[in-house]
Amino acid sequence: MGERGMTGSASFRRLAVGEIEVFVLPDGVLDLPLALFPAASEPGADAGFGPGPFPTAINCFAIRTAGRLYLVDAGAGPWRGPATGNLVSAMAAAGLDPEAVDAVLMTHLHGDHAGGLFTETGAAFPKAELMLAEAEAAFWSDPDLPSRIPERMTATLATATKALAAYAGRTTTFAAGREVAPGVTAIALPGHTPGQTGYRIESGGEHLFIWADIVHVAAVQFPHPDWTIAFDTDGEEAARTRGRVFAECAAEGTRIAGMHLAFPATGRVVRHGPAYAWAADPI
Repeated sequence: MGERGMTGSASFRRLAVGEIEVFVLPDGVLDLPLALFPAASEPGADAGFGPGPFPTAINCFAIRTAGRLYLVDAGAGPWRGPATGNLVSAMAAAGLDPEAVDAVLMTHLHGDHAGGLFTETGAAFPKAELMLAEAEAAFWSDPDLPSRIPERMTATLATATKALAAYAGRTTTFAAGREVAPGVTAIALPGHTPGQTGYRIESGGEHLFIWADIVHVAAVQFPHPDWTIAFDTDGEEAARTRGRVFAECAAEGTRIAGMHLAFPATGRVVRHGPAYAWAADPI
């Protein structure tokens, strides 16, 4: 199933997908209140949840394939307080060097995924290429975006702008469906952001689907796939994408890895009555 390791407070997990190595690298935890889900305040919406906050994991993943090292997302970095920014420590525990990262594959450019891309002096991964979906890059690079976004997104835009600037001259964009690394295919997951991307890893008849932010709070969104979060750029599209992904993954028994699923962050979606539940892999 995988190998777990821990050094001090930094933990990681190593697993094999055929001949490809995947590392689960926890970056930290955010506390998300139920109020972030608009549907929770609608009449008759009481589902037995308290107001929160819900401790929510931030995970990154490393992929070693064909002699190259890829990082999937970079976590929140040091900008969100002491409970986040542990990616580099987790990498060290797993024996991974930030200077050895060949490319960073972004799911999207929200602050809890892109904040770890840069430091006060420049790129956190000095030799890495930054890779992201064409739609994602176009959205955050739009010069008219500051006039169109709500005030709560200004900090997110600032993070995205700094991340793109840190990798200027070594950023590559791609279309959905492209193989972005040997055995790794980009899958479009629009709604949360216009270019949100998941990564399907395939080798030796085995599969793992890194599904980005399909779920933020497992206790809330598995039983309520239609409940969107305030961070969604297009909540209706995000809900449609989540419903489709849940149905497909449950039907196919797809093994999942999620950015906001509790450690070990891998498992499967299963049907639970009219909705779904999360069956985590053993730790």
